[in-house]
Amino acid sequence: MNHSLSNKTEQRLLHALFFCFGFAIMSWIPRFPEVKANLGLNNGAFGSIMSTGSIGAFFGLLTVGHIIHKYGALKVSLASIGILFSSLGLLVHIHSSFLFLIFNIAFGFGITAVHVCLNSHSFHFLERTKINLVITTAGYWSAGSLSTAIVSGLLIGHLSLIAHIDILCIALAIAMTAMTLKLRPHLLLANEDSEHDYSVKEIFTSFKIDWPVSLGMACAVYLEFALGDWGTIFTKERLDLSGSLSAAPFIVFTAFMILGRLSIEKLLVRTPIHLLVKRAVIFAGLGFGICIIIATHLPASLKWWSYALFILGFGIAGLGSSFTGPAFFAAANRRSSQPSAVVVGQFGVVNNVLTFVVKWVVAWTIQFTGSIALAMMIPAAMMLAAVYFTDSLREGSKAKN
Repeated sequence: MNHSLSNKTEQRLLHALFFCFGFAIMSWIPRFPEVKANLGLNNGAFGSIMSTGSIGAFFGLLTVGHIIHKYGALKVSLASIGILFSSLGLLVHIHSSFLFLIFNIAFGFGITAVHVCLNSHSFHFLERTKINLVITTAGYWSAGSLSTAIVSGLLIGHLSLIAHIDILCIALAIAMTAMTLKLRPHLLLANEDSEHDYSVKEIFTSFKIDWPVSLGMACAVYLEFALGDWGTIFTKERLDLSGSLSAAPFIVFTAFMILGRLSIEKLLVRTPIHLLVKRAVIFAGLGFGICIIIATHLPASLKWWSYALFILGFGIAGLGSSFTGPAFFAAANRRSSQPSAVVVGQFGVVNNVLTFVVKWVVAWTIQFTGSIALAMMIPAAMMLAAVYFTDSLREGSKAKN
């Protein structure tokens, strides 16, 4: 017979699962040159084939929430962990572009499936205990992703790509499976009401968009995506720094994001979330924008002052944007009448589409103007625009159907 866990134990298990998830999926990114060499592709072809993971992600966001609702979280979580780690393990062994494409789609699906499962666990925990873990779990995910980036970078040249990923996949698959099984007494059960047994048709007809929350989320999180895509390149090209120095501002950004996510609970005691987010997006948007504008207009003789301003701007961006995205994410679940697992998937689809569009806008701005600094003003402006959607975070606010 399964025994109930204390809230504290369940909370620790959820945090550990998010840490392991972040540690797993970001582990191979520093070793992409070796993956590309396995396939014998040029940069353009490699970039194109890597983007196919979004196909699996799209279908995962659209369907996994409904599958959890139908079959229960335990079975779906275990299957998702299996898909995630088996596909990642195979990707580093493959030399065929076609097979890589197939398993990369599976990997994208696995990432999304685990993402939906873990976040549905967090929302279920919130519904049962009234303890909100959405922001702190995001902080543990960020801590995992930063840790694995550092570890993977140190292993290059000392441990082969295949040995590194194989060991990691086996160890983390076992750890995440064990933790999921331990959570069994508290996981979402399969829905037994036949009236809510979703069909394929209903996956599409039941799709609802909460525009204030979705637009607020897209505006608030794109700064993080932009700095992930262009931050290191921006610093390196602008100041002609070494690889390690050019990566430092992004590491500072991630560290401050983790700090903000793990300390937000203390601020919520005195200030409601919608006011905190309103202040945070103004702080992040203005702080980052002003630092970058000043840094890019300093003369070449003041290179290190520019570098210091880059680090300061990235730190402000990380701290200010740390809890804004998770706050909108939590609001999407609270404002919806649908099951939490379904909300996670549908909300993810909308925001993936919105951020994909903005990514193209930023990329082509850089292409036509040749200025990453100018393009970085787009996410800064979007962060400031998020202030218009913070009222959707108020307790008691509801989505319009």
